[in-house]
Amino acid sequence: MKKFLTTILLLTSFLLLACNSSNEEEYVDIKYREDSVDISEPRWEYLDTSRSSFIGGAWYDDEEDYMIIELSGIKYHYCSMPESTWRRFKSAESFGSDYNSYIRGEFDCRENPVPSY
Repeated sequence: MKKFLTTILLLTSFLLLACNSSNEEEYVDIKYREDSVDISEPRWEYLDTSRSSFIGGAWYDDEEDYMIIELSGIKYHYCSMPESTWRRFKSAESFGSDYNSYIRGEFDCRENPVPSY
């Protein structure tokens, strides 16, 4: 009986750990930002950009009009970026071309408020 209870306790502990690991926080460092940001929060919409050789992913928070984008392995941020720009970017035939035409050089976080998380 003691062995059975020990097995049940270990199994329960394992299941709890497995459930908690799926909700792990994922903090990322962003160039030119002092603190890390948890992109696992539900507020973030993730865009799979795997068909792009230049862009390694993009995240957008529509409450803050804030975008994080990974370019050649480095994450950058854009502040006060309208949701309409995000929607166009999401549906672009070429993420790189759309980024270069409509996002790059715009929505500077030195001129626009940086949200705190």
